[in-house]
Amino acid sequence: MAQSNTRVKLAARPLADYASDARRDRPRRQLKRIPLGCTTNMRAKALAIGLVLFSGSSSGARSAPVGTRFGPLTLLDGNWQLNLARTHYGRGVDRRRREVFTCGPRGERVHCIIRSVRADGRTVIGEFAATLDGAAAPVSGMAEVDEVRLSESSDSVLDGTFGWHGRPVFGYRALRSEDGRSLMIVSVDPITRVALTTVVVYDRR
Repeated sequence: MAQSNTRVKLAARPLADYASDARRDRPRRQLKRIPLGCTTNMRAKALAIGLVLFSGSSSGARSAPVGTRFGPLTLLDGNWQLNLARTHYGRGVDRRRREVFTCGPRGERVHCIIRSVRADGRTVIGEFAATLDGAAAPVSGMAEVDEVRLSESSDSVLDGTFGWHGRPVFGYRALRSEDGRSLMIVSVDPITRVALTTVVVYDRR
């Protein structure tokens, strides 16, 4: 009976007490540094934040697969508006106040126009038309970027790599919600494709 009473008292402790005990008992460890100035834990945290925010947009009723419901070519097709409340920027990113981009088919290519207002008030309009086979395509209107390569691994995931004079500069992975109403752009290392700390969310207009 004494053991039973002890269990009852332990179970009645607030969960916050156990969390505090765990933090005190947990051995201190050095965060593993990885390239580009952030830690593995930072990257995992940013990606987790993005996935939580993103999943909230598609937590309603299930719908037909995106490819059969919305558009003939890629998950980028449509008119998308930046949702700042659900966006997480990493260090050193040229932050946006507003951004809208529109993509659609142009023959065998994906044609996109990106219109943004940056944090310092600059207006930037970028444009490209690329195939989905990873071939380089010209980019206009974006500083220190002159080409993009797109590849689609499924109807809900698309990879992009922007380059400058043949050198990869930055990369992203685009994922669309199941209901087709939200688009998440996760920054990735342009070579290793490891997720970085910026997660940008757009809503369909």
